[in-house]
Amino acid sequence: MLIAILMGIVAISMILCTARLLMGPSIPDRAMAFDTLMVHVVALVALYVVITDQLALVDAILVVAVLGFLSTVAIARYIEEGRS
Repeated sequence: MLIAILMGIVAISMILCTARLLMGPSIPDRAMAFDTLMVHVVALVALYVVITDQLALVDAILVVAVLGFLSTVAIARYIEEGRS
């Protein structure tokens, strides 16, 4: 029951992050929204793994986390190169 409530809260937060990603006034705002969205995806899948005991999804969690980190680093480098 508690995990289902947590999944609902994470889903609502994902909707808000998606709105910030689409509406964000600047590229750094969108980059932070994307990074936060990736964290939410990892959290949502991790909660799903706890409920269903499908340990194969742990690999997917690791891949999504690494890809989210690398894309955030790439966006940060793009922002930094654009300013100089």
